[in-house]
Amino acid sequence: MQARFISTLTTLLLLLACSSTEQNSSTPAAAGAGAAAGAPATSGGAQAVAGNASGGVSAGASGNATGGSVPVFGGADCPGDLGLSASAVLTNVKGSVDGTDVRITFDPTAGAKDYRVYVLPKAGDVTGDTVKGATYRCAGNYAVPFPAEDDNKMPENPGIRTRVASFVQGFDRTLPDATLGYVFSTPSDDRVPVYTLGAPDLKADNVDCYFMRWPESRVKTYTASDQERTDLLAKHWRDDGIAFYAPKPGASGTQQVSLLIDAKDQNPAPFYLLPGAELDSRKAKGLDATAAFPVYTDAVAGSQPLMRVYYEQACARGHDELAVGQARFEKAFHQGASPVAELHFSGLTADTTLVVEALDASCPFQGIVAPASRPARSDPFMGFNVDYPAFQTPDELAAASTAGEVFINGQGDGTKPHAVARACLKVAPVKAPETDWSYAGTPESFTEPAQKGFQIWELESRTFNVQYHTVATDEFTIGGMFGELWATYGDWAADTNGKLRITPKTRATLAADAFVHATMEVDMISTQRRYPQLLISDQEWPVQDNLVKGTTVLVQTFGGITIPIEAEIQFCDRRTWDVNNQCPMYDLERLGTGDARFLSPRPEINGFSGVDRTMRFDVYVSTQRAYLLTNGQPYACVDLPADKLAAGNATVTFGDVLYHSGADLEAWYPFHLAKLHNLTSRHFSNLAFSSKVAAPPWDEARLPCVPASALK
Repeated sequence: MQARFISTLTTLLLLLACSSTEQNSSTPAAAGAGAAAGAPATSGGAQAVAGNASGGVSAGASGNATGGSVPVFGGADCPGDLGLSASAVLTNVKGSVDGTDVRITFDPTAGAKDYRVYVLPKAGDVTGDTVKGATYRCAGNYAVPFPAEDDNKMPENPGIRTRVASFVQGFDRTLPDATLGYVFSTPSDDRVPVYTLGAPDLKADNVDCYFMRWPESRVKTYTASDQERTDLLAKHWRDDGIAFYAPKPGASGTQQVSLLIDAKDQNPAPFYLLPGAELDSRKAKGLDATAAFPVYTDAVAGSQPLMRVYYEQACARGHDELAVGQARFEKAFHQGASPVAELHFSGLTADTTLVVEALDASCPFQGIVAPASRPARSDPFMGFNVDYPAFQTPDELAAASTAGEVFINGQGDGTKPHAVARACLKVAPVKAPETDWSYAGTPESFTEPAQKGFQIWELESRTFNVQYHTVATDEFTIGGMFGELWATYGDWAADTNGKLRITPKTRATLAADAFVHATMEVDMISTQRRYPQLLISDQEWPVQDNLVKGTTVLVQTFGGITIPIEAEIQFCDRRTWDVNNQCPMYDLERLGTGDARFLSPRPEINGFSGVDRTMRFDVYVSTQRAYLLTNGQPYACVDLPADKLAAGNATVTFGDVLYHSGADLEAWYPFHLAKLHNLTSRHFSNLAFSSKVAAPPWDEARLPCVPASALK
């Protein structure tokens, strides 16, 4: 179990506190927007496709709360009579609608610094790049590590180095070598899909040292063969969906890309090469070459460059990573705080046309948006000050703007972004599946906070019991905004074990032969000190106080500073949980036993770490087993210890952690370091649960369940 960190001060405060209180298998993507000429598709359609965590063009079917597919709408041209500024067309725009939330994907634009989405304005409300009264949801930047590049020395000992124009395993590469040819991000009758699959061997990714991993760091095979894809999936390879669409074999103006590996090497590095000096050099050294897929030699209408980055890893095999388009190439090469090529929109109530734009500058930071106001202040504590910025409501942010504009997740300093590419997307809310309990994001009235112990406050609404543990006095708020539940708070003295527990007052029912299915969609910015949680317990609320009386399954993300972000399943058996006293958990990364050990084919969620980029977690729990799906894709299955979790009434709790924030964060969290160092702001949607449901569809041969004996 990973070490959890705690300070001497926190240990003292914990003692004071204690003394004062008692989804679905992936399928190839269907046709989407943007054809050979790069034209956007019309709206409509219901293809079950989702964005690819590794930056590919599509992935498998995205699941919803009932295990069905999520409707997908395609982007189109915007009306030309509203006065929107001239821009290029943003291509391959798709909106996946889950209830009242929309996950928007698109081809990233070269040189774009940010992306935003807002409701189509009325005529007369547009003046240049200003839209009167608009509320923008902005993509912001990834919060992920950056590697060393080529022969640069920094960062020191990162474990991973990306190479484009330097010496790669015996051959000097140049920047022009990075472009292999031209392919497409959209399907057509004259193209074939090329699938991406991540290798399962234990040296195929960085799981043993340092803190770096991305979807791109897994060793890959790119194949146009449906049979090879099927064979590899059966051998536990990770399904990263469709990487791109290549011309059909034999098309004029094409040449073959070859895959080269050293069959004699126990841990071979896959290379993808064109005919030429590097191919000849490596073949002369005994590497085996096989035909991979064709590419166009020169650009054709609607095509994008297929580019290559070599990933050199200290604790894993190296490989050539392929990226479609300049923007995806830059992300794969540089990682770090690059723009997130995905947008989140919530609170749909009717058919709506959204404007989706690529920007030449970051959205401006206006302040900390929250459901209720709090003034800025500086709290003196033991010879130093803890600074808390003001909380401002959307109405207050709008009032401070001359045009009434509100930027959610703006991360720029005084920036004035201009749209460089645009498309419009017609979407409609989807009727929520029938559940025993759900929350639609409507604002609720909460009671005045009642202090329940050392820096512990409890609030009540018609729907929820809410507890804030070890947080700064009057530095917390919770409420409905944008069809979501937003919570903002700071841990006391920026040095304590702050926690949030949100429990619906409706009970669930645990059983041996059926499951409680709980779901939440949440932004999953995570470190070892801040992360979201979901708890299913056989105890009543307030759950944090009652953990020691019973048994609880706890799911959380964790990592991001010294280890990559992962989802964890923990099992708390008649014991408490805290930041430095975590419950036993399962190894969900390395599966199998003995010589048959392999890396899980689960999604790599470290690629989803952005402030307004959400992930859906579906948790199924019976008294004997637990399943976890992320964005509708199977992530993990575990067997629970026998005769521990009690059948009968249960509670579902949505949680969050902010612990010793003053010591948190690293260079790849620049926005948080500047604006949210001593605070966290988490937004939840698609909160729901049902009891007595069946287990989710699951292929145990491909992703086996971890036995209860593996609980550590």
